[in-house]
Amino acid sequence: MVLRILLAVLLLGAGPAYAQPARVPDCTADVVLHDALTLDVAYHCRSSLPLSFVAESERAQSFVGNFAGGRIESVNGLVEAHYRFDLGGYARAINTPADGIQRGKSVLVPLGGWLLEPRGYQRLPVIDIRVRTPDGMAFSSGLPRVGDAWRLADASVRFAGYTALGRFELHELVVPAPGSLRPGQPKKDAVLRLALLDGFAEGSRRAIVDWVRRTAEAEANYWHGFTAPEMLVGLVPVPRPGVGFGRTQPAGGVTVMVEVGENADSRRLFNDWVLVHELIHSGMPYIRGRATWFMEGSATYVEPIIRARAGWKTEEEVWKEWMMNMPQGVGVFPRGLPAASGRENYWGGAIFMLLADLAIRRESDGAKGLEDCLAGALWDGLDGAGRVSLEAYTQACNRATGTKAMSALIDRYYNANTPVDLDALWKELGVSMVGGRIVLDDSAPQAKWRRMIVMGPPGAAPRPVKLPWES
Repeated sequence: MVLRILLAVLLLGAGPAYAQPARVPDCTADVVLHDALTLDVAYHCRSSLPLSFVAESERAQSFVGNFAGGRIESVNGLVEAHYRFDLGGYARAINTPADGIQRGKSVLVPLGGWLLEPRGYQRLPVIDIRVRTPDGMAFSSGLPRVGDAWRLADASVRFAGYTALGRFELHELVVPAPGSLRPGQPKKDAVLRLALLDGFAEGSRRAIVDWVRRTAEAEANYWHGFTAPEMLVGLVPVPRPGVGFGRTQPAGGVTVMVEVGENADSRRLFNDWVLVHELIHSGMPYIRGRATWFMEGSATYVEPIIRARAGWKTEEEVWKEWMMNMPQGVGVFPRGLPAASGRENYWGGAIFMLLADLAIRRESDGAKGLEDCLAGALWDGLDGAGRVSLEAYTQACNRATGTKAMSALIDRYYNANTPVDLDALWKELGVSMVGGRIVLDDSAPQAKWRRMIVMGPPGAAPRPVKLPWES
């Protein structure tokens, strides 16, 4: 295990580099990780004004030591702060995969859990973070690398993504960069950093890494490239079988956390939807306002499509899933999509995405679909590290598809609270369920467009991703 970790750390140092804007950081944070899972942090910030360094919560503050707090005066244009943080104690106190957890000698926790935020700047400061680790330990995040530093820019510490620290197994998976699988585009690599916390069974690790690699390939095929140039996926071992809770943390760097059974097997992993769902989130910005339905609806709707195009589900299975579950979301439309709660966010949002997919294909005469909206917005700069309004995302979708389908649907279903008749929609599409089996009627009025939704339009055959037992 130690040898594997050391090899992973060496691979990390040799990983692909990405060009970054030539920006001078406002702050550098030099961090030393100790074997006892404590951190010594030294901040050096350029500022003529005093700064304060603030923990994200009172709970996090209680694990900060050797630090007086308060406003620190500038000396010759420099503000310095030093503190110690009990990382292990904090992770054990929080003890939730979403906000911070320890497994053995490894920790997965958002950056804001342990890095104090400098306050006093007129804008968000650019922070370069350098981490030194003892032999057999490592550090990783979704932040971009700039030389030997991890750079946080255009985002606050509080809302930055996950970090992995300690004795964990680290892999760097080379994936195609966003947009690089489009016809005529030059090939370019991106990197998915995969951190397996302590506790996975020896016989499961290879299967888990293979599952993530093939899932990333299926995602890249849908998006015409992966969803981010750099990403951290942190996997937390749990005693129950299969895949559990997942969460995507955007902001400074795109990161994903997923609970996975410590004795996971390939068939159970590939039969699950959570990782595919979370990676869809990683390709979309956080949409401000009451737009959870849009974000969760997109991921819920697209997830089975990605798996079907990879060859992991049939078209009939996708339609059956939608017919059985979309009724959970239909009731929110007359009340207004901003009022969605619980399952309505997922399935009300999925109904909206089905309507959008259909409208885009119809308005573009089959040349475009929802995948062009989502991928086009990503290439337009609305990526998983950003925060945008629903209007800005809608306009990016319109530009990408060359239609006004998305804005028209927002007006009809978001602004005007128009109800949806699901039964009528199924008839128009030519989808019915008879004796528990899906029947597809190609003579239905909208069947031409329905045939393109799951498997893509004619002439754009899906790219299967072989399952391990098929290789």
